[in-house]
Amino acid sequence: MRKTTFSILTVAVLLLTLSLAVLLPSGAITEEALVRYQNTSEEEEDISQAIKPVAVLASAVFSDILPSDTIDSLPIDRTAPGKTPIASGFTESGYRDDSIIVEMEQRRIDDSDVFIAFVKIANPTQLRTAIAGKKLSSDNTNQTTRILSNYNGIVGMNGDYFSKTKAGYIVRMGESYREQTSKNMDLLLIDELGDFHILTRGHDEQKRGLEAFTSQHQIINGFFFGPALVIDGAVQEIPSEYQFDPGQPNPRAGIGQIGPLTYAMVVVNGRTDESVGVTMAQFAQIMADIGCQQAYNLDGGNSATLAFNGSVYNTKPQAERGVQDIIYFASATGEE
Repeated sequence: MRKTTFSILTVAVLLLTLSLAVLLPSGAITEEALVRYQNTSEEEEDISQAIKPVAVLASAVFSDILPSDTIDSLPIDRTAPGKTPIASGFTESGYRDDSIIVEMEQRRIDDSDVFIAFVKIANPTQLRTAIAGKKLSSDNTNQTTRILSNYNGIVGMNGDYFSKTKAGYIVRMGESYREQTSKNMDLLLIDELGDFHILTRGHDEQKRGLEAFTSQHQIINGFFFGPALVIDGAVQEIPSEYQFDPGQPNPRAGIGQIGPLTYAMVVVNGRTDESVGVTMAQFAQIMADIGCQQAYNLDGGNSATLAFNGSVYNTKPQAERGVQDIIYFASATGEE
């Protein structure tokens, strides 16, 4: 049985909130970015009102990682893997080397088993995507664990199964597969800094958002599934209809950004007596409660898989399903 870090980290929150000044992520960030993620301004003296305790906690867990300017970038190339992880860097509940820290944990929320990977990286190129086949136009599938191993990933999860939709901005490691706005579905764009940008549904809204985004940033990865769960720290109202019935409890998979180069991958098991699953509104609240400032829903159901060190972390009775694509994190300083 996996040991969780929840109780230890909960105690840590109480201690760490007394010294917030030292809890900020130490990745190389600008003052503008720091203000943006803390949702504060120069006039705000009480930083404790601007940062949720869990967000502070996540920052504290990863506070000793090296700044990004000391770590070489990985290639922005869909076919290029990460560095081979250092075997001794793995523990039952995480991984650590000079470029990445991963903390895995399991919680019990809403009568469901919730599996979380907190990740801090030193360079934005360590947030990567991969597909099962050789081309973005392929319909090939493979298990999340196998794709992760093929690309030297430390931790990863299923993506959005982009070929099963007809719209969206589908970009994988800078390679564009489709560039279309959507009337009904939200987009997630990840830029060259590893920052998340969520564009809510509507052709005109997304067109304006894309124009503003591309005037300042490059789309490194783009996803088309959703809905948006958290935007700028605010839990989103879930539409009553969104491709499926979001009001029913189901297995879920989502990814969120907590702060600069700090993320959470979350999978909820469902459709069993032991774990019923969650509604989309419940899932959005989970993402907010763990400190996500931006969070986005990915393909769920039996596709919802969180993989760590080559194995399925969210152990479930169903066999691991083949998926088309994954999101993963890799080492930038591992074994050559």
